[in-house]
Amino acid sequence: MVLGLVLMVGGALGALLLARSGDSAVVVVGAARDLQRGSIVTSDDLVAIEIPSELAEPFIAGDSAVTLLGQTTLVDLQASTPLTSAMLTSIEPLQMGEALTSAAVKVGNYPQDLSVGDLVRVITVPDIALSQVAQPALFDRPITIWSIKANPDKDFALVTFRSTLDLSMAIANSGEVHISRIVDAAAQVIGSES
Repeated sequence: MVLGLVLMVGGALGALLLARSGDSAVVVVGAARDLQRGSIVTSDDLVAIEIPSELAEPFIAGDSAVTLLGQTTLVDLQASTPLTSAMLTSIEPLQMGEALTSAAVKVGNYPQDLSVGDLVRVITVPDIALSQVAQPALFDRPITIWSIKANPDKDFALVTFRSTLDLSMAIANSGEVHISRIVDAAAQVIGSES
């Protein structure tokens, strides 16, 4: 009878320890191999990694792996490194000949609901102290809004554009910038087909 009691208590403790060990590890997404900064993530680049549950909070959960496909690495990664959202971006990296340029744009010179990712055209009004030209210039190529930060205490927003180097020079020489949002050409085609 004592032997039966010992076996029963031992079995219960074993089951409890087994259940606890299952709770102590969680699956997160890791790098399957070394990845350089600027790499586009594919399914071959990802691997499931088990880590202790108390360390898992900053890492991307295993069931979210599909959301990482097509994203770009922001840092060099070593194989088996657990991934965090700060290591990746869904924004396409800058290409040769592209630059990020910021300007303080007055309220009223841009659409009130301007947002990151919007396609726009920019009109620059030269600063007569820096330029002999007085006529505004329109850049007919679409430009992407990289970021926008409104300043509630001032009458302007700090807008960063992703565009070509010639636009950077034009903004640097301008006294004032105006922004007009345009419709994406792909969206126009989809709209005309429906």
